[in-house]
Amino acid sequence: MKFNSKKTKLIILFLLYFINFSFFQKKELDSRIVGKWTNIFAKDVHGEIIKDDFYKKGYVDTFLKNGQLLIDPNFLRDDLKRNGIKEPLDYSLIPTFSWRTFNDQILEISGSGETQQIRYGFLGDTLLLGYSNGNTRYLIKRK
Repeated sequence: MKFNSKKTKLIILFLLYFINFSFFQKKELDSRIVGKWTNIFAKDVHGEIIKDDFYKKGYVDTFLKNGQLLIDPNFLRDDLKRNGIKEPLDYSLIPTFSWRTFNDQILEISGSGETQQIRYGFLGDTLLLGYSNGNTRYLIKRK
């Protein structure tokens, strides 16, 4: 089978693009994300600060150079309480999370068999994470 016609080549490229978009994405670990980040606040789709149970708690997410993500255990403990679980947090059961970036604009976080892709960007020393529901989370780099 020959692929000499431009139409055939375009169809093949079109199919490859839709079969696996990530095939074309540049996967990496954006070094600007590496470090400790303190959660400042989150805004909803209307730009209003979300004042929920996690507001002003100062949880810290740590993005390691090797692609591992460490979630603040205090966040996990508070999340359990919010969901009515009163037993102490068993630190040995905290799942392992990993992270990577695509094309300096998408942050992918994987853990517990699930993967989430989040748009990200920077405003000075602040990391902005934009979620698909319209919420934006603001984190400041710790020194």
